[in-house]
Amino acid sequence: MQVKKFEEKYGTKGGIQKLTELRSLFFTQDYIAKQFGVSKERVRQWMLEFFGSRYDPRPDREEAVIANMIEFARNNPLEEFNSAFRGTEYYKKVLAECNNLEIYGIK
Repeated sequence: MQVKKFEEKYGTKGGIQKLTELRSLFFTQDYIAKQFGVSKERVRQWMLEFFGSRYDPRPDREEAVIANMIEFARNNPLEEFNSAFRGTEYYKKVLAECNNLEIYGIK
């Protein structure tokens, strides 16, 4: 599908700009499909057509969450970090990285 055809069909729902925005914000294919009123399979096809690759936001989302947790650690004491993130999915991984970066002075 060409951009012009996409805009004609989906412009009222935000068009290619909205598709690009949702992709860059790591929304799921299911969420994107609902926004455009199409199937997840159609979203998969669009990602291949317009961006040249399969779309899986999970690794990028994980990377962004970890980066933000590290930024939090840089600006808050260990006690606050523990209070905010202990028991979460990335806690141990981020704490190890904080130790590597000597954010909390733990070696």
